[in-house]
Amino acid sequence: MGNNLQEFNKEIQAFSETIPGKVSLLQKKIVLEALKRLVEKTPVDTGRARGNWQTTIDLAAAGQLETLDKDGMATVAKGIAAITGLPDYSIVWISNNVDYIEFLEDGSSQQAPTGMLALTVEELRSMFEGAIE
Repeated sequence: MGNNLQEFNKEIQAFSETIPGKVSLLQKKIVLEALKRLVEKTPVDTGRARGNWQTTIDLAAAGQLETLDKDGMATVAKGIAAITGLPDYSIVWISNNVDYIEFLEDGSSQQAPTGMLALTVEELRSMFEGAIE
C-alpha cells in the first residue's frame, strides 16, 4: 500500500511541474489569437490604428506609435516577439492608444460597425471555454 502511495505522490509531483508550462502555452495561444483578431477587425484608412496595437508584458503601453501597418502583419509579428519569452504567470497587455480608438470600437467606421475589442473577447470566450474549464 505504501509503495502505491509513493508512486501516486511522484505522479502528482511530476504533473504539477508541467502546469506552469501548460498555462504559459495556453496564455500565448490566447494572446496571439486575440491580437490577430483585433488587428484584422481594426478598420483601415492609413493603417495607423492597426499599427498601434501594442503587446506588452506586465505594464500596458503608455503612448501612441507612428507606425502605419495597413495589412497588420508587422503588428502581429511584434506581438509574437513580445510574448516569445513570456515568463510564467505574467500579465500580458494588448493596448491601442490612438486618440480615436474608442470611436472605432463604438462602431464609427463602416468597416467595423460592431467594433473590435468586445467582439474579439466574446469570440475568445467561446473558443477557449472548454480549455479553461
